Amino acid sequence: MDGLLLQTVEGLGEFPLAGSPGEAWELLQAEKEGVSREILGQGPLHHDLIDVHEIEPSEESGQQIEWLRRGNLEERLRNLNDAQDRLIEGDYGVCVTCGDQINEQRLLADPAASMCFDCQRIAEGEILCRTL
Repeated sequence: MDGLLLQTVEGLGEFPLAGSPGEAWELLQAEKEGVSREILGQGPLHHDLIDVHEIEPSEESGQQIEWLRRGNLEERLRNLNDAQDRLIEGDYGVCVTCGDQINEQRLLADPAASMCFDCQRIAEGEILCRTL
């Protein structure tokens, strides 16, 4: 199946990064496999029993830290899947918020980036304001 998808993304037009869409696919896929191995290596956790965003630093136990780490890994896996979906749809490298091109250096630093720097900064500011 990966071979067919790789051929599909190779046929896409203009690409925002040096290299090819196929190379971006392979990069995203390799990271997905690594994140998946980490998640599977941790075994089953029942982190749905606790809201990891409500944890105060003074309350963190070893198990809560593992739940937070697991949640971060699962979020990263979702972001990588979303990036591959954007690659197939031809929207890879385009900000999902404003529609501008995402800077090449940003995509090299984080191939799963879905927003340009300005939109990401605004989104993080909104998240920070909601948590205060």
